[in-house]
Amino acid sequence: MTPPLLTPPYLLTELGNIEDWACDYNGHLNEGYALVLLSRATDTLLDAIGLDAISREQRQFSAFTLQNILHYRQEGRLGQRLQASSQLLAYDEKRLRIYHQLLNSESGETLVEMETLLIGVDMQQRRSAPWPREIEQALFALSQQQAQLPIPERAGGGISRPALPL
Repeated sequence: MTPPLLTPPYLLTELGNIEDWACDYNGHLNEGYALVLLSRATDTLLDAIGLDAISREQRQFSAFTLQNILHYRQEGRLGQRLQASSQLLAYDEKRLRIYHQLLNSESGETLVEMETLLIGVDMQQRRSAPWPREIEQALFALSQQQAQLPIPERAGGGISRPALPL
């Protein structure tokens, strides 16, 4: 059975088709390029909360990535059309956690999942700083819009197998 494509209240990013140059020696989507695509989905979420390019310049405020955890689920193959869905998992005064799924637009299959931790940054000082009031309000609004979405199964996970020796 074909899984349904995710729809709003997920934030959606259309990413186009997998091109030849984005494939590796195994003939599938290069792992690094998957990160690049999902970084574009992060931009979609930042735009949605008011941290688009104009706002970042005017406010001298941005968000920096602290951590990404990627889970490769299925091969992405040449020519497949891709879409990303994004979900705000949590936020506090300076940080936000988001979860992306890179999807085959035709089948709805999840190819890659990525959990990302970002921190707010005052660009004049290049130091972490609390979200500006309007951004915090937008984060609250998005969290309310997405409140009924399920927490992804892999959220909060890391590498656990094989277990490290004692």
